[in-house]
Amino acid sequence: MSLFRAEGLVKRFGGLLATDHVSLAVEAGEIHALIGPNGAGKSTLVNLISGLLPADAGRIVLDGVELTALTPHARTRAGLARCFQISSVFRNDSVRDNLLLAVQAQAGSSFRCLSRRDAEHALQERAEALAQRTGLAEVLERNAGTLAHGLQKRLDLALALAARPRLLLLDEPMAGMGPEDSQQMVELIRSLRSETAILLIEHDMDAVFQLADRISVLVYGKVLTSGDAAHIKGHAEVQAVYLGTEVAG
Repeated sequence: MSLFRAEGLVKRFGGLLATDHVSLAVEAGEIHALIGPNGAGKSTLVNLISGLLPADAGRIVLDGVELTALTPHARTRAGLARCFQISSVFRNDSVRDNLLLAVQAQAGSSFRCLSRRDAEHALQERAEALAQRTGLAEVLERNAGTLAHGLQKRLDLALALAARPRLLLLDEPMAGMGPEDSQQMVELIRSLRSETAILLIEHDMDAVFQLADRISVLVYGKVLTSGDAAHIKGHAEVQAVYLGTEVAG
């Protein structure tokens, strides 16, 4: 049984069928990439999975728990976390305070039995561990809004990791990055596979081919095909509608 399953998801906006009975699965420890041309329905699908949009039909299951009717916050408590394309950090607060707020949101269950002093110490330790894990230890005291774009994206990722997700949705984590920052993000994402399964939505095909165990191609709201990088590169219809000559060799 797959860790995560989206089954027959449908979303209509008036007469537009944005997602047309989409089904996909993510296995434990897997990085599964979702690609497709602009307007393919990727953002709608991710919003359905994360709970920002209600599905008109279909179901969403994570680790045996039905998520379909749950709010976004309830989905987070069930093990689903999301990083947005546009960073959602608190720009006027320090990196440390951003991380502490995220850790506190998860602390109700994990630190409930501790004394106040011990709980505060545990929160600080967890925040600092997240900073270390994501390459932010040297900028803990800086305001998030002063960070370079690549560091803000790392902070956004650290905030999602604070929820200890079973499945992490990454919505274009390399967007707006130069080659060096992109490669560093690729290496960071790759290092997370032992901690969480990942559903990656990304236009940077070099990054997708480096990272993904499986790739699903969404076209006109439907999954055209799924497979490994070799399958996707060699798929004639994928090349025609999306990849073009970029990977034709």
